[in-house]
Amino acid sequence: MFGGDSSPNKWFVKYAKDADFAIHEAFGTPEFFVEDYNQPPQLAWRACCAFHTSGPAFGKIMSEVSPRHAVSYHSMEEAIPGIRTGIRETYDGPLSVAVDNMVWNATRDKVVERMVVSTDRASGVPGSTRQPPPERGRPDPMSDFIKQGEWAPGFNAQNKMLDEHMEKYNLQDQDWRKQRLWYKPGK
Repeated sequence: MFGGDSSPNKWFVKYAKDADFAIHEAFGTPEFFVEDYNQPPQLAWRACCAFHTSGPAFGKIMSEVSPRHAVSYHSMEEAIPGIRTGIRETYDGPLSVAVDNMVWNATRDKVVERMVVSTDRASGVPGSTRQPPPERGRPDPMSDFIKQGEWAPGFNAQNKMLDEHMEKYNLQDQDWRKQRLWYKPGK
């Protein structure tokens, strides 16, 4: 069960009850925002506890839900110690406080938290052979459903950059963009 950016609510508790894996946000303490972000105390309180879920409130939710494994997210790394302390005031079950590149392997027997193992930069390595050109007539891999969901204004914002790229690499005769619903050359 995944809960979005919200204050504690009855719907999450109802639908997450006894979930194997329950993910919900837990935000920094008001004091964290006053001290680290120089926010006025009234704004710090509202950010923590009116618009978001505090650590103790997250813990209370998870105590009620009783998941096999609880995950909090939406935390700045420097706020995590205070969030974890707050959660542990009201919840003593299995817990991960998520950070970037954290993953979980869930089986029937257990949930294992681990960090992604990756190279610092997984780019293609130049080789002695040249990449073949795209196959002409190959169908567009994007389904019509996905294409119909594209937000044209967002995609149009990149057309100038793509036009320059196409020109630089002489790709005008292989213009895959024309297959897209949103592409208008030079727009």
